[in-house]
Amino acid sequence: MPRDPNEFFDHEAKSRELEDASPPEIVRWAVDFFGKELCMSTSFQLGGMTLLHMLAEAQQGVPEAEKIPVLFVDTGFHFPETLAFKDEVVRRYGINLVALKPIIDRETFKRFYGDDRLYERNPNECCRINKVEPMQRALKGYGAQLIALRRDAGGDRAGIGIVEKRTDGKYLIHPLANWTREQANAYLKQHDIPSHPLHAKGYKTIGCFPPMCTVPVSEHAPERAGRWTGTGKAECGLHQVAKARPAADFSI
Repeated sequence: MPRDPNEFFDHEAKSRELEDASPPEIVRWAVDFFGKELCMSTSFQLGGMTLLHMLAEAQQGVPEAEKIPVLFVDTGFHFPETLAFKDEVVRRYGINLVALKPIIDRETFKRFYGDDRLYERNPNECCRINKVEPMQRALKGYGAQLIALRRDAGGDRAGIGIVEKRTDGKYLIHPLANWTREQANAYLKQHDIPSHPLHAKGYKTIGCFPPMCTVPVSEHAPERAGRWTGTGKAECGLHQVAKARPAADFSI
């Protein structure tokens, strides 16, 4: 039975309890516990595809319009392969997709900044406008969010809990926190789940198409090595906002 939002929920105790649960078990718990409060966000990469399959399994027989909403930030800068793959996955799994758009369209963005290459001059600001703000605006309608982060990706992700509470009272659920990249890949193969086509071309993680935002890397490079190369930037900000841990101010 879905939780009563007005009742106390000890998320830290639940997070510790779920450390020994499998990712599919965590997804099923989140679906049952949060009900219509829950959403998922994805960019259809390795972890996202793993989590989407688990979510589909947990919602077998549920009409598409009643399924957990899946949020996708359509930044205007995605690789064509990402957009084509997204459409393929939506058709295959009957996802209740919610496409999120920046508050200003691409042409307005170019007029205001003089061009659309803000990512070269100020990548944090570019991410804030095109990724973070649309997601923050959308999340106001939900109480909890399924996210495909893994601890083995390193950086800030190394310390994530299974269940976290943001400073605004919303919950983050990380079913794959304990899994490795190898386990996620094995799950895709076991269940014949399609993989983003750019993974096969050396892109371990995929964001926007400008070369300074996403590049292919060697097989043994760290997972996040192909993002914002040479800038010192490691995250777009989507997973660093309104948490108990210190975060940059991305408010618009």
